[in-house]
Amino acid sequence: MPARCAGRRRPVLSPVPDGVTVVASFEKAERLRERKKPDPLLILEPLQEYLDEHGLGEGDLLWGRLGLQSTSGTFHLQRDEGFQVVLKRRLGGPQPSEVMDLQTEVELLKMLRGHGLHSPEILHECNDPSIIGAPFYLSAFLPGEAAIKTVPRGLDSVEEKVGMSRRAIDDLARIQVEITPDEVKRFDRGGGELRKMVLESKRMARQLKMRRIPGFEILGEYLLENSPESRPSVICHGRYAMQNLLFGPRPPASITGIFGWERATASDPLMDLGYFTATYAAKDLPETPLDTAVVTREEDGFLSRNELSNVFRIATHMETHDLPWFQTFSLWREAVRLEEMFERLMNKEAVPNKAFALSLRDGVPQILANAAHFSQVEGVEAIVN
Repeated sequence: MPARCAGRRRPVLSPVPDGVTVVASFEKAERLRERKKPDPLLILEPLQEYLDEHGLGEGDLLWGRLGLQSTSGTFHLQRDEGFQVVLKRRLGGPQPSEVMDLQTEVELLKMLRGHGLHSPEILHECNDPSIIGAPFYLSAFLPGEAAIKTVPRGLDSVEEKVGMSRRAIDDLARIQVEITPDEVKRFDRGGGELRKMVLESKRMARQLKMRRIPGFEILGEYLLENSPESRPSVICHGRYAMQNLLFGPRPPASITGIFGWERATASDPLMDLGYFTATYAAKDLPETPLDTAVVTREEDGFLSRNELSNVFRIATHMETHDLPWFQTFSLWREAVRLEEMFERLMNKEAVPNKAFALSLRDGVPQILANAAHFSQVEGVEAIVN
């Protein structure tokens, strides 16, 4: 599920909890549990005490939400003028198998920072779940904005929009080129083999019971029968998209931060490019809930999907003729996961974002139709039988 609030535009900070995701005390958190509400993600009073004990800032604690995904919550924290950090934690409950634990994520971010690959400095790690209900880490707050609904300030010329598009792909290529094979092996969790990934999602699709959507089976069979030959693995972000890129505040367009690494693993070099281009909002395909940044559709000047692919091919000297398979796979796999979320909503179970989950009624069939478009697979329509 895309992060619905991951714009990384500086949020409004407040000392007042919202009473839902952020509460003041353990007593307030317990009241939520008594009402069968989801556990809060921040508990301000014990967190402030913890920060005091470790010399992390002074004064009142202000907070603002940066992102809330299906697996993690991210918050901007501020105390005094010299203390601004980002807190990240996992959500409660079991995590999907492809989501790494928080400690491994920290190790990955440190490695990326060592290569100068736009990862923030890790300032503190807390493995004690008793403070806010889960382990968390604090990282430096980076300046900049993401291009999601609007173009970042100062980058609204056609030249800079082209620059943002090109920089997104050039930096993806840098990640693949600069991280060594030995470093890649450290984060290989054994799930990056293509046929294995297809079979895992096919297994998940067979467990969907509420709606009959032929596209799941049609595309699953196509992907299994046409899996490309495996290439040497690289570090794959897992959700590499415009919404997870932070652009600097001044031209020329530059990336200051790449976020959302919790699904990173070792896999095929075209996996991230497939996800980026398949979820890239453009006028050539109908909108879906997976469009990660509507600004690239609504504003003139951003590169097309084909132009993005050409930038990658030139930067990596890699042929991209298999890219349609990866685009189809990316959308099909996400459609399986999102249909499972829609079923939970229909069964009156908790979901991270109810409005987003409601959009999946028509959104999932359209995602499958767009997936079929990339590989020209027939028989997949944006309707439910």
